[in-house]
Amino acid sequence: MSDFPNAKEAVTYEKAGLSARKITHSHITIGVFFLFLSIGGIYRYIGTNQAIASLGLIVMVIVSVKIYHWAQAMGEKAEKFTDRAIAWKQGEVAEGSVGALLETLPNGYFVVNAFVTKDGDTDHIVVGPKGVLTIETKNQKGVVTNDMDRLLLDGHPFEKDIIEQAWAHSYYVRDLLSEKGVCALRPQPVIVFTDADVQLKERVRGVHVIGIKDLHAFLERLPVWMSERLSKGIIDCLWSTQNR
Repeated sequence: MSDFPNAKEAVTYEKAGLSARKITHSHITIGVFFLFLSIGGIYRYIGTNQAIASLGLIVMVIVSVKIYHWAQAMGEKAEKFTDRAIAWKQGEVAEGSVGALLETLPNGYFVVNAFVTKDGDTDHIVVGPKGVLTIETKNQKGVVTNDMDRLLLDGHPFEKDIIEQAWAHSYYVRDLLSEKGVCALRPQPVIVFTDADVQLKERVRGVHVIGIKDLHAFLERLPVWMSERLSKGIIDCLWSTQNR
Protein backbone atom coordinates (compact mmCIF):
# COMPACT_ATOMS: atom_id res chain seq x y z
CA MET A 1 0.00 0.00 0.00
CA SER A 2 1.39 3.39 -0.99
CA ASP A 3 2.21 6.12 1.51
CA PHE A 4 -0.45 8.56 2.59
CA PRO A 5 -0.02 12.35 2.50
CA ASN A 6 0.33 14.29 5.73
CA ALA A 7 -3.11 14.50 7.34
CA LYS A 8 -2.15 17.64 9.29
CA GLU A 9 -2.35 19.72 6.11
CA ALA A 10 -6.17 19.78 6.33
CA VAL A 11 -7.74 23.26 6.51
CA THR A 12 -8.76 24.66 9.91
CA TYR A 13 -11.24 27.42 10.75
CA GLU A 14 -9.83 29.11 13.85
CA LYS A 15 -11.01 32.60 12.86
CA ALA A 16 -14.60 31.58 12.24
CA GLY A 17 -15.97 33.92 14.90
CA LEU A 18 -14.83 36.98 12.97
CA SER A 19 -17.53 36.54 10.33
CA ALA A 20 -20.30 36.51 12.92
CA ARG A 21 -18.95 39.67 14.58
CA LYS A 22 -18.69 41.48 11.24
CA ILE A 23 -22.30 40.60 10.44
CA THR A 24 -23.44 41.80 13.87
CA HIS A 25 -21.58 45.12 13.48
CA SER A 26 -23.13 45.66 10.06
CA HIS A 27 -26.63 45.25 11.48
CA ILE A 28 -25.86 47.72 14.30
CA THR A 29 -24.55 50.21 11.75
CA ILE A 30 -27.78 49.91 9.78
CA GLY A 31 -29.73 50.34 13.03
CA VAL A 32 -27.88 53.56 13.89
CA PHE A 33 -28.56 54.89 10.41
CA PHE A 34 -32.30 54.33 10.81
CA LEU A 35 -32.15 55.90 14.28
CA PHE A 36 -30.75 59.19 12.93
CA LEU A 37 -33.22 59.02 10.06
CA SER A 38 -36.05 58.68 12.57
CA ILE A 39 -34.73 61.59 14.66
CA GLY A 40 -34.64 63.79 11.59
CA GLY A 41 -38.18 62.82 10.71
CA ILE A 42 -39.42 63.51 14.22
CA TYR A 43 -37.91 67.03 14.31
CA ARG A 44 -39.27 67.76 10.85
CA TYR A 45 -42.74 66.71 11.98
CA ILE A 46 -42.44 68.69 15.21
CA GLY A 47 -41.86 71.82 13.17
CA THR A 48 -45.27 71.46 11.51
CA ASN A 49 -47.27 70.04 14.39
CA GLN A 50 -46.58 71.66 17.77
CA ALA A 51 -49.19 69.45 19.44
CA ILE A 52 -46.84 66.46 19.22
CA ALA A 53 -43.69 68.36 20.18
CA SER A 54 -43.89 67.14 23.77
CA LEU A 55 -43.92 63.53 22.55
CA GLY A 56 -40.78 63.90 20.43
CA LEU A 57 -38.35 62.67 23.10
CA ILE A 58 -40.55 59.70 24.05
CA VAL A 59 -40.86 58.60 20.43
CA MET A 60 -37.09 58.87 19.99
CA VAL A 61 -36.48 56.66 23.04
CA ILE A 62 -38.99 54.04 21.84
CA VAL A 63 -37.50 53.99 18.35
CA SER A 64 -33.96 53.71 19.78
CA VAL A 65 -34.90 50.74 21.98
CA LYS A 66 -36.66 48.98 19.11
CA ILE A 67 -33.71 49.44 16.78
CA TYR A 68 -31.27 48.21 19.43
CA HIS A 69 -33.26 45.02 20.03
CA TRP A 70 -33.65 44.47 16.30
CA ALA A 71 -29.89 44.78 15.72
CA GLN A 72 -29.15 42.48 18.65
CA ALA A 73 -31.60 39.82 17.43
CA MET A 74 -30.22 39.98 13.88
CA GLY A 75 -26.68 39.63 15.24
CA GLU A 76 -27.63 36.54 17.26
CA LYS A 77 -29.32 34.96 14.25
CA ALA A 78 -26.31 35.70 12.08
CA GLU A 79 -23.96 34.17 14.66
CA LYS A 80 -26.06 31.00 14.94
CA PHE A 81 -26.22 30.69 11.16
CA THR A 82 -22.47 31.17 10.90
CA ASP A 83 -21.81 28.54 13.57
CA ARG A 84 -23.96 26.01 11.71
CA ALA A 85 -22.22 26.83 8.45
CA ILE A 86 -18.80 26.42 10.07
CA ALA A 87 -19.76 23.06 11.59
CA TRP A 88 -21.02 21.85 8.21
CA LYS A 89 -17.89 23.11 6.46
CA GLN A 90 -15.57 21.49 9.00
CA GLY A 91 -17.38 18.18 8.53
CA GLU A 92 -16.99 18.54 4.78
CA VAL A 93 -13.24 19.19 5.15
CA ALA A 94 -12.90 16.20 7.49
CA GLU A 95 -14.48 13.91 4.91
CA GLY A 96 -12.30 15.44 2.21
CA SER A 97 -9.08 14.85 4.14
CA VAL A 98 -9.91 11.16 4.70
CA GLY A 99 -11.02 10.90 1.08
CA ALA A 100 -7.67 12.28 -0.06
CA LEU A 101 -5.86 9.59 1.90
CA LEU A 102 -8.06 6.85 0.48
CA GLU A 103 -7.31 8.05 -3.04
CA THR A 104 -3.72 6.89 -2.54
CA LEU A 105 -4.77 3.25 -2.17
CA PRO A 106 -3.09 1.02 -4.78
CA ASN A 107 -4.76 -0.66 -7.75
CA GLY A 108 -7.35 -3.23 -6.76
CA TYR A 109 -9.03 -0.96 -4.22
CA PHE A 110 -12.21 0.99 -4.91
CA VAL A 111 -13.70 3.88 -2.92
CA VAL A 112 -17.30 5.11 -2.98
CA ASN A 113 -17.81 8.51 -1.33
CA ALA A 114 -20.99 9.86 0.28
CA PHE A 115 -22.98 6.66 -0.24
CA VAL A 116 -26.65 7.35 0.47
CA THR A 117 -28.48 5.08 2.92
CA LYS A 118 -31.85 5.33 4.69
CA ASP A 119 -29.96 6.40 7.83
CA GLY A 120 -27.93 9.14 6.14
CA ASP A 121 -24.76 9.18 4.07
CA THR A 122 -21.89 6.78 4.65
CA ASP A 123 -18.83 8.99 4.17
CA HIS A 124 -16.68 6.35 2.46
CA ILE A 125 -16.93 2.69 1.47
CA VAL A 126 -13.66 0.94 0.69
CA VAL A 127 -13.74 -2.30 -1.30
CA GLY A 128 -10.62 -4.34 -2.02
CA PRO A 129 -8.43 -7.34 -1.19
CA LYS A 130 -8.83 -6.63 2.53
CA GLY A 131 -12.61 -6.70 2.47
CA VAL A 132 -15.27 -4.00 2.70
CA LEU A 133 -15.06 -1.06 5.12
CA THR A 134 -17.74 1.52 5.84
CA ILE A 135 -15.93 4.60 7.12
CA GLU A 136 -17.48 7.45 9.08
CA THR A 137 -15.46 10.63 9.58
CA LYS A 138 -15.82 12.86 12.65
CA ASN A 139 -14.26 16.29 13.19
CA GLN A 140 -14.68 16.77 16.95
CA LYS A 141 -11.68 18.03 18.91
CA GLY A 142 -10.58 16.59 22.25
CA VAL A 143 -9.55 13.22 23.67
CA VAL A 144 -11.51 10.15 22.60
CA THR A 145 -11.60 7.24 25.05
CA ASN A 146 -14.09 4.58 26.03
CA ASP A 147 -15.78 3.29 29.16
CA MET A 148 -16.52 -0.33 28.30
CA ASP A 149 -18.96 -0.09 25.37
CA ARG A 150 -19.44 3.70 25.55
CA LEU A 151 -17.40 6.11 23.45
CA LEU A 152 -16.33 9.25 25.32
CA LEU A 153 -15.08 12.68 24.27
CA ASP A 154 -13.09 14.41 27.01
CA GLY A 155 -14.67 11.99 29.50
CA HIS A 156 -18.28 12.64 28.42
CA PRO A 157 -20.57 10.52 26.19
CA PHE A 158 -21.23 11.80 22.67
CA GLU A 159 -24.57 13.48 22.07
CA LYS A 160 -25.38 10.83 19.46
CA ASP A 161 -24.50 7.16 19.54
CA ILE A 162 -22.03 7.20 16.65
CA ILE A 163 -21.20 3.52 17.23
CA GLU A 164 -24.83 2.64 16.52
CA GLN A 165 -24.76 4.92 13.48
CA ALA A 166 -21.66 3.18 12.13
CA TRP A 167 -23.30 -0.24 12.52
CA ALA A 168 -26.52 0.98 10.88
CA HIS A 169 -24.58 1.97 7.75
CA SER A 170 -22.71 -1.33 7.74
CA TYR A 171 -25.93 -3.34 7.98
CA TYR A 172 -27.53 -1.30 5.21
CA VAL A 173 -24.70 -2.18 2.83
CA ARG A 174 -24.84 -5.83 3.93
CA ASP A 175 -28.59 -6.02 3.29
CA LEU A 176 -28.19 -4.30 -0.08
CA LEU A 177 -25.53 -6.75 -1.24
CA SER A 178 -27.65 -9.67 -0.04
CA GLU A 179 -30.80 -8.42 -1.78
CA LYS A 180 -28.89 -7.98 -5.05
CA GLY A 181 -27.56 -11.53 -4.77
CA VAL A 182 -23.92 -10.43 -4.62
CA CYS A 183 -22.93 -11.85 -1.23
CA ALA A 184 -23.93 -12.00 2.43
CA LEU A 185 -20.81 -10.16 3.54
CA ARG A 186 -21.06 -7.67 6.42
CA PRO A 187 -18.75 -4.66 5.99
CA GLN A 188 -16.46 -3.70 8.85
CA PRO A 189 -17.50 -0.31 10.31
CA VAL A 190 -14.73 2.19 11.04
CA ILE A 191 -14.88 5.66 12.64
CA VAL A 192 -12.03 8.05 11.81
CA PHE A 193 -11.47 11.24 13.85
CA THR A 194 -9.62 13.94 11.95
CA ASP A 195 -8.84 16.33 14.84
CA ALA A 196 -9.18 14.35 18.06
CA ASP A 197 -6.58 12.45 20.09
CA VAL A 198 -7.90 8.89 19.92
CA GLN A 199 -6.68 6.82 22.86
CA LEU A 200 -8.26 3.44 22.20
CA LYS A 201 -6.52 0.08 22.12
CA GLU A 202 -9.52 -2.03 21.17
CA ARG A 203 -12.72 -1.92 19.21
CA VAL A 204 -15.84 -0.45 20.80
CA ARG A 205 -18.85 -2.72 20.28
CA GLY A 206 -17.07 -4.19 17.31
CA VAL A 207 -16.27 -0.84 15.64
CA HIS A 208 -12.70 0.29 14.94
CA VAL A 209 -12.21 3.86 16.22
CA ILE A 210 -8.98 5.51 15.07
CA GLY A 211 -7.37 8.89 14.44
CA ILE A 212 -6.59 9.98 10.91
CA LYS A 213 -2.84 9.68 11.57
CA ASP A 214 -3.35 5.97 12.25
CA LEU A 215 -5.45 5.25 9.16
CA HIS A 216 -2.51 4.10 7.04
CA ALA A 217 -1.20 1.70 9.70
CA PHE A 218 -4.69 0.38 10.35
CA LEU A 219 -5.22 -0.48 6.68
CA GLU A 220 -1.77 -2.04 6.50
CA ARG A 221 -2.58 -4.42 9.38
CA LEU A 222 -5.75 -5.82 7.81
CA PRO A 223 -5.33 -9.29 6.27
CA VAL A 224 -5.75 -9.89 2.55
CA TRP A 225 -8.56 -12.36 1.93
CA MET A 226 -11.12 -11.16 -0.65
CA SER A 227 -10.90 -12.12 -4.33
CA GLU A 228 -10.75 -9.55 -7.13
CA ARG A 229 -13.90 -11.04 -8.66
CA LEU A 230 -15.92 -10.51 -5.47
CA SER A 231 -14.51 -6.99 -5.07
CA LYS A 232 -15.68 -6.05 -8.57
CA GLY A 233 -19.10 -7.58 -7.99
CA ILE A 234 -19.54 -5.54 -4.79
CA ILE A 235 -18.32 -2.27 -6.26
CA ASP A 236 -20.49 -2.70 -9.38
CA CYS A 237 -23.52 -3.17 -7.13
CA LEU A 238 -22.69 -0.11 -5.03
CA TRP A 239 -22.02 2.13 -8.02
CA SER A 240 -25.18 1.06 -9.82
CA THR A 241 -27.21 1.75 -6.68
CA GLN A 242 -25.55 5.12 -6.11
CA ASN A 243 -26.06 6.32 -9.69
CA ARG A 244 -29.60 5.14 -10.35
